[in-house]
Amino acid sequence: MEKVIFTDIDGTLLDSRFPDMNKMKELVEMTLQNGIHLIFCSSKTKLEQNKIKSQVYLHEPYIVENGGATIIPVNYFKKAKIINSRISQNNHMIETGGPAIKIRSLLKRIKDKYDIDFKGVSDLTVSELARITKLSQEYANRMMDRKYSETIVQINNMKITDFTKIIEKEGLKIIPGNQYFDITLGNDKGTGVNILINAFRKEYANNVIFFGIGDSRNDESMLTLVDIPMLVQKFDGNWENLQLDKLQRINGVGSKGWEIALELVMKYRDTP
Repeated sequence: MEKVIFTDIDGTLLDSRFPDMNKMKELVEMTLQNGIHLIFCSSKTKLEQNKIKSQVYLHEPYIVENGGATIIPVNYFKKAKIINSRISQNNHMIETGGPAIKIRSLLKRIKDKYDIDFKGVSDLTVSELARITKLSQEYANRMMDRKYSETIVQINNMKITDFTKIIEKEGLKIIPGNQYFDITLGNDKGTGVNILINAFRKEYANNVIFFGIGDSRNDESMLTLVDIPMLVQKFDGNWENLQLDKLQRINGVGSKGWEIALELVMKYRDTP
């Protein structure tokens, strides 16, 4: 039986507070050596994920910007036909997210119409974003390269409830992450996961089982679709309050929890 892991990155495979790329590389190698497919499913941009994938030598499909696009290497699937895609840099690009320029236009209208002050990455310079996020300017630049979403990095906490209601009223979707909010035109992680689940099932005649590993609310749409959903602890030792059937709460924070989850995946022998 083929095994596929869909995983979040920040706070799961990579610690959000003390990121250790060497540990992440070790976990990726262990996953691949055991013949397990590993699919990044993150709010991160294509540029951000490509940088990480190059560091850990991962050449699998991946999902960017909370399902804004699903990217599949050409010839990765032999039997499953990839539809509704365009070819870019030897990859199939399945774009299911609306354009960031439209999202930013709607957000500008909200800012002008309502008494809510907020800033997205497009409102900042690279140096300002680097200062706010405590990231290098090189990393901040990759974070800003959003094609299908906008990330809200500053907002008055007292206004978040009102902001959420307005966002939904205006036809946008708010996706809370570990530190910031992502705004899309309706897609979420489940959008990309559903595309790849269907492709893997066709490729392996349903002889495949899907695992999901996450840590926060923006992983819910991903975890809902897999056979075995897993939730690692957040940095404070608590689990996100998700109520899902068969959800396994892993006793471990970030990458430590991810390693425990991987051991469970490797031991798994039953059919879904």
